[in-house]
Amino acid sequence: MQFLNRLARLLDDLDRISQKYQDEELRAVVSDLYKQLALVVNILEKVYTIYMELDILMKTDLRLDPGTYLEVELPQQPVRLVDYLNKLRSEGHDAAKVLAYQLGTGLVNLEIKDGEVYIRSKTR
Repeated sequence: MQFLNRLARLLDDLDRISQKYQDEELRAVVSDLYKQLALVVNILEKVYTIYMELDILMKTDLRLDPGTYLEVELPQQPVRLVDYLNKLRSEGHDAAKVLAYQLGTGLVNLEIKDGEVYIRSKTR
């Protein structure tokens, strides 16, 4: 955000200079830059809103805190999803929450091979 604040101040300075020297071309460029900066700020606000909603979803509906399931070992090679979920249950984990966390954070992918669903780590 400091970057955006500095950029806005620089645009203000450019606008004052364009008024001082009555440079209409510079004034038009500054006006266009203001519009582009407003667009960037709006996009960042939307991204932040989405991030906050996902954070609330993970902490409330899914009851997942960031880093909760980091101790769970990721599959080293593609494993049948059923086998992986059974392994998680046997270790005492809530398999659905672990899977939701791992998929939501992008640690694992699901793929279909020969009509079966496999889970694989993205960091292999």
